[in-house]
Amino acid sequence: QLSFMGRYSLDTYNEQRETKMANSYTNQPRGAYGIINLKQYERNMDFLLTYDKTFGLLKLAASVGGNTRYNQQSNVTTKTKDKTGLVTPGVYTLSNIANTDLDYGSGVYKRATNSVYGLINLGYKDFIFLDLTGRNDWSSTLPEESRSYFYPSASLSVVLNEAFKMPNSINLLKLRGGVAQAGNDTDPYQLHSVLDPVEAWGKITRLSKSGRILLPNLKPEKATSYEGGLDLTLLNNRLKFGATYYYLENVNQILSNQIAPSTGYTSLNFNAGLLTSKGIELSIGGTPIEKGDFRLDVNLNYSKNESVIEELAEGQDIFTFWTDAKGGAWTYVGDRIGDLYDAELVTVTDKTSPYFGYPLLDEEGSWQRVSAVNSKNKIGNYNPDFLIGMQTSLSYKRFSLNLSFDWRSGGEFVSQTYRYSESDLKSQRFLDNLINPEGRQGDELRDWLVANDKDLIMVSGNQFNIVGGPTAEYGGLPFEAYGSSFPYGVFNPGVIAEYDANGDITGYVENLGGAGTKIIPYGDNYPWDFTSAATFDASFIKLREISLGYALPTKLVSRMGIRSANFAVYSRNIMLWTAAKIGIDPETAFQQESSLQNGGMQFKQGIERYNVIPWVIPVGFKLNLTF
Repeated sequence: QLSFMGRYSLDTYNEQRETKMANSYTNQPRGAYGIINLKQYERNMDFLLTYDKTFGLLKLAASVGGNTRYNQQSNVTTKTKDKTGLVTPGVYTLSNIANTDLDYGSGVYKRATNSVYGLINLGYKDFIFLDLTGRNDWSSTLPEESRSYFYPSASLSVVLNEAFKMPNSINLLKLRGGVAQAGNDTDPYQLHSVLDPVEAWGKITRLSKSGRILLPNLKPEKATSYEGGLDLTLLNNRLKFGATYYYLENVNQILSNQIAPSTGYTSLNFNAGLLTSKGIELSIGGTPIEKGDFRLDVNLNYSKNESVIEELAEGQDIFTFWTDAKGGAWTYVGDRIGDLYDAELVTVTDKTSPYFGYPLLDEEGSWQRVSAVNSKNKIGNYNPDFLIGMQTSLSYKRFSLNLSFDWRSGGEFVSQTYRYSESDLKSQRFLDNLINPEGRQGDELRDWLVANDKDLIMVSGNQFNIVGGPTAEYGGLPFEAYGSSFPYGVFNPGVIAEYDANGDITGYVENLGGAGTKIIPYGDNYPWDFTSAATFDASFIKLREISLGYALPTKLVSRMGIRSANFAVYSRNIMLWTAAKIGIDPETAFQQESSLQNGGMQFKQGIERYNVIPWVIPVGFKLNLTF
């Protein structure tokens, strides 16, 4: 059987947006006016020729096709500049905007892609299946010498229970494997930097160049994936198991990386050398209970993934995802993507010293640090160790109860909500972590701290030890200022180094509550220089959704011409347990920011700022009808 399909499609619009703001508007004291003209045009032409035939025990299906796609977008904007306004308030015309108050601009976006592709499906005796595909694209966004790129795929599956005699308890045993490539281009205008006009200086036109270095010889991205797995079904389909292992290689991935501002630029586009990902996915499910009108179904899914930067462009050994405060997320060549780095606390490193591991404080009694870049102090990774999902369904006659659970294990995230709140002394967690001397002074306080040095002196994770507090009830120490004594003094337990003329350490002075201890005002002593102070475990367990449904009797709904009807009440976010225990959902640990790579928006993973909303448990209703 031979069939042919040809198609032409067009998607276009021409929109004019007009904005009028009265002179009472806050930022526009004399009102504002603007017109934006938007045009978008997308044209697709494609064909597909298909051949299908059976040759004895062999089934063949083959197709060949092609597509040509053209996109064009344009915009023209003319409006008042912010906080300028109209010449005559209330008259909304472009001519009522002073020349010096006119904000205008235009842009054009063009892109063309041509493609040809083919696929072959072979089946032998309904137990061996082979699929082959191939595709070639030509993209206008790439250099002429590399705008053509080809990517094939092949997959093979064997249904063993159809090929060999097996016990009746095995309903399906299938082995599968495959290799596939996928290609990708980039956005338009990513090859050469151009001069763009910016706001004029009087009557002098000014031109500016982007802070990003573009690469005129970009190559298309290419991802090669290898996958293998099996599917097993037992006991009349009451028990199912699936397993998949995959390995992915990304070459020539088009990325943008930060570079030193001393170059005159802020970032650089490049083709990454090699990024690899590997992982495993497991699923098991079944019906452990099925008796009469009572049935229980349970399904579990497990996934684990790890991505590594194997190579970058020549001369680069680090890729930066984001930086914030004193740390950030970046990856060195050979390391796992998602690593979090922080400034390193300076401590006593002499293992023979009784103060080994104690914070080495400065002369004022404050913590000291080595920058995150120089110390390579890794404090975690924002990716999970593994994910597990569970879905259960309990049904009795026409009623059904469905629950969905998610479990994330491992990984860390940075909470800017706590970082800023605690630095402003607004966190109960920070107060609870203060060390109350409970009346101990001098040698008694010193001996108590030393006897419990691992918990009360040495810094571990996000616990920076501080002795004292904001009031006498919190153990605040006398702090002398302005000729008076205030009960809100604190000190950082540790030691202060003594140096000789050559700068070598000759000994240590204890800062442990005895004579000479450096007392600091409580309000000036948050460990702002350390990202780890606000870094938390991202593990959680969540009851994501629960629903209770009822299937209406068939006889009742059939009279209305309906084959089946089901009514359900549902809710989400019923339960959330987090290892951090700080009232923040780790799934909200992201921040939106401008993309360095190709414009638009992207998300910084593993860091949140004020992503805190009231815990809401919605209740909804669903009615599903089948006609």
